[in-house]
Amino acid sequence: MVELRPGQLVRSLAGRDKGKHYLVLRELDPVYVLLTDGRSRPVSRPKKKNRAHLQHYERGIDLDKEHEIDNLNDSQVIRYLKELMPATGVPEEEV
Repeated sequence: MVELRPGQLVRSLAGRDKGKHYLVLRELDPVYVLLTDGRSRPVSRPKKKNRAHLQHYERGIDLDKEHEIDNLNDSQVIRYLKELMPATGVPEEEV
């Protein structure tokens, strides 16, 4: 199984949110991760998702330090997603 790190860009492959992009907030266990997009899934209410239902990209931001994750806010997440999206070839309006 692919290792996902905090701050990594992922796309949902299954469920109602199929095709939506998120940042990995943290790893819960070997199967599940918490995701945020800053809008429908704010940092205060992240989405729990099975990592088998995610497409990962090698792009992301460095959120390895615990204090950076705790100080992350929704506007930063939205900005990071917009910065990472042009690199994936996805139009920005789909963010």
